[in-house]
Amino acid sequence: MDIYRVYYFSLVVQGCISLGLAAWLWAKAPHQSGIKPLALFCVGIGCWALGQLGMHLGEDGVAALGKRLVNCGPINAVFFLHFVFRFLQRDRPRQLLGIYILGLATLLLVQVLDMGTLAPWLGFERYYFFPVWGWIPGVVVTSISVWAYLLLLAAWPKAAPKQRGKILAIWFAGVWGSGASLMFLNASLGIDIFPYSVILLPGYALLLVFGILRYDLMVVNLWANRLLAWLVLTAITVALASLLLSVAARTGFASLAAVPLWQLWLLGTAMLAVMLVLEGPSRRAIERLVFPGAHLEAGVLADWRVRLDAASSWHDLERIAASTLGAHLRQPMRVVLGDASPGDGAGQPGVHCYLAPGKDGEAPHWRTDLMEWEGATPSVTRVGEVFGALLAAAAARLDQLLRYAEHEKERLQQAHLLELGGLAATVAHELRNPLNIISMAAVMSPPETRAEIRAQIERADHLIQDLLSYSGEVRLNPQRVAVAELVQRVAAGHPSQRIELDVDAALCLHIDPMRGEQILGNLIGNAMAMLRGRSDPRILVDARAQDGGRVLLRVCDNGPGVPADLAADLFQPFTTRRPGGTGLGLAIVRRLVEAHGGSVRLGERAGWNCCFELLLPGMP
Repeated sequence: MDIYRVYYFSLVVQGCISLGLAAWLWAKAPHQSGIKPLALFCVGIGCWALGQLGMHLGEDGVAALGKRLVNCGPINAVFFLHFVFRFLQRDRPRQLLGIYILGLATLLLVQVLDMGTLAPWLGFERYYFFPVWGWIPGVVVTSISVWAYLLLLAAWPKAAPKQRGKILAIWFAGVWGSGASLMFLNASLGIDIFPYSVILLPGYALLLVFGILRYDLMVVNLWANRLLAWLVLTAITVALASLLLSVAARTGFASLAAVPLWQLWLLGTAMLAVMLVLEGPSRRAIERLVFPGAHLEAGVLADWRVRLDAASSWHDLERIAASTLGAHLRQPMRVVLGDASPGDGAGQPGVHCYLAPGKDGEAPHWRTDLMEWEGATPSVTRVGEVFGALLAAAAARLDQLLRYAEHEKERLQQAHLLELGGLAATVAHELRNPLNIISMAAVMSPPETRAEIRAQIERADHLIQDLLSYSGEVRLNPQRVAVAELVQRVAAGHPSQRIELDVDAALCLHIDPMRGEQILGNLIGNAMAMLRGRSDPRILVDARAQDGGRVLLRVCDNGPGVPADLAADLFQPFTTRRPGGTGLGLAIVRRLVEAHGGSVRLGERAGWNCCFELLLPGMP
């Protein structure tokens, strides 16, 4: 292979790549910091390569023009330093102005004095020789370049990780460019060795631009992948062409063996270029054949929205989503909604939609993850991502709709309770007068009869009080209430029962004191009723501070516990497990606790058969 042809070919590639990169940078990334000086720098590299080519292969006029292009090195170094200033976001207009004046003055000096001579060297008809005084512009160029690299080195320690990657890329490209151009000086130094390193210069501009923009523009990575693939396949093509020629020469195919290697390489490269151009359309056509649902249209997206928005429950949304996506991709799909683990789908792909917590104080939002889509093509994966986004939006709408329905249900229930409260007050007034008359009329009755009548009147009065308490309007006057003092006040009303206390003396609630006593009194009274007749009745009240300024208050007893058939409806009105109970005590507790913005539930605690847990607001 003729090394001189390779040398000239590398200069052609360098010129085309550098000028093409400059045009691409100017058009595609005009808003990136320092891109315009970088584009001008690429123009300078391309002009240097084309100038070299003109000196070697052109006639006298072209060679003279080529020499002038090569002599533009000083202004090119200024472009690079300007790029570094912009890259590091250094606002130094006066320094830049001075550097541009120095670069232009040096350039003018070189052009006027016609620095350098062209003379034969090795196999070159013309080669560039620097005179002794011609090293002065070289010192200016080197000084400006070194200044730029020192600025990058000084910025390294304080740079962010991504910025460090860019600085490292610039340094690596600089070392590559300096090493590749070093042997260009062999003729001026009297070293009669072919400038092999100059052949590597086409990669200089590519490395520089790729290293700087790979973190900012995804299209840079795409083109880098394509270029690397082309280079690898080109190398394989050259190797196979050489092998083909050697085999052809030994097997009698003289006409094929006579074909020059460069022609075979050119033919193979052209075929390779055609294959790369047709690869994308061919792949997309095959994907449409193998994956018919891999492409989306506006009508499909509109149909998906209508279907998903028609769901009225979480089960409906899960079923509709799975059938819709499965029908589009023509294979079974699974959809999992909520925080539940997706589990093992036995290799079946699907979508997991859940409410993700917000970051940095943001509100929670619905999001989706694709499950077991590793083998899908990018277009099919894109279908899953788009469907997941629509599913997340539908889940958010359904969540809002269900919350609104629950709020409306609570509003209607509150209105019903107010209406019931008015009715209960009227009934209580009407019932108490007859009860008083019955009580007075029983004075002359036998003692056993009076006792029974009194007991039944008290029971009726207790039911009336509970009904009024449950159905009436809850008015609160929140204050600072020490938990230990609240428990002691309630326990004082039950001297016959010892109540164990496990509460920090400093722990306080922010509740209505009277309502607090009513809540705790109902729970302790309920526990005492269930402990009646036991030889070792025990009641425990403990409290612990929780995250978010809440207090967890628990009332536990060692009674018979809550039957499983009552647990689900325990806090509903007229649900009772105690003999003679009205069925409103726990319903009143729930209503009062929720009025404080808290919650109550049947919990568990080791060593206790029944334990009620209340989450109440602590002191702000």
